[in-house]
Amino acid sequence: MSGPILVVDDDIGIRTTMTRILEDAGHLVYSATDGLDALAALDGLFPALILLDLAMPRMDGWAFVAELERLELRSKIPVVVLTADGRAQGKAEQLHAEGYLPKPFNVEHLLEIVARRIRPSTEPG
Repeated sequence: MSGPILVVDDDIGIRTTMTRILEDAGHLVYSATDGLDALAALDGLFPALILLDLAMPRMDGWAFVAELERLELRSKIPVVVLTADGRAQGKAEQLHAEGYLPKPFNVEHLLEIVARRIRPSTEPG
């Protein structure tokens, strides 16, 4: 069984839609409005996958990934970049992300990315 998925995006419509789609597919989903909220969520949550927007207020995706690295969690949690930027693949490569999902996203593509990238549920030890 896979662990929870953390969706991090400042767009409530995207968060709500992704959450509904992923929950309907049988996943446990948590959401955060930006990098600061996502860091707070990590205090009690070890996600099997993070779906991460890059352009957000307060703390963007770039700063969030830097914090993951500082906390030594980056290598333990796969990150998939969500972006409307046409250079999504390049941005994902710069962050050493495990993949990217362009916005607007296709439901089948979202589920395929999640299925390929999600790690089994294991707490860091």
